[in-house]
Amino acid sequence: MRKFLIAAHGTLASGMQNALQIIAGNSAKMTVIDAFVDIQNPADQIQAYFSQLCEEDELIILTDMPGGSVNQLMMRYLCRPQTHLISGINLNLVLTLILNAEETDTSALIHHAIQEGRDQILYINEKMEQLSSEMNAFF
Repeated sequence: MRKFLIAAHGTLASGMQNALQIIAGNSAKMTVIDAFVDIQNPADQIQAYFSQLCEEDELIILTDMPGGSVNQLMMRYLCRPQTHLISGINLNLVLTLILNAEETDTSALIHHAIQEGRDQILYINEKMEQLSSEMNAFF
């Protein structure tokens, strides 16, 4: 079974989960770890999560910052078969993964989701100027 783990600093992970539930409904395949929000050691939380996985489970891990402490903790688990780590997440990337979770080609799914996430990062001021220019040229 393909599972998703969102782990991030503060409450970003649970906030992402909350937003996803509003947009896409409840996803039983998703778990979140809010790191450094209390005295609980995130390394212990992560170890507990991995200890309950089945050997056949495929896992896509999503973290907030490449090179950040949460991402570094997750990198330790990349030796586990069928474990994938994506960092620098945004809501569109995560939504694309969740909505297409049944895609059988994991690499294609991940690459598609990353591209979707990138495509949704826009400087709206420039987009508005571009649209305005296009509208003026049309009329």
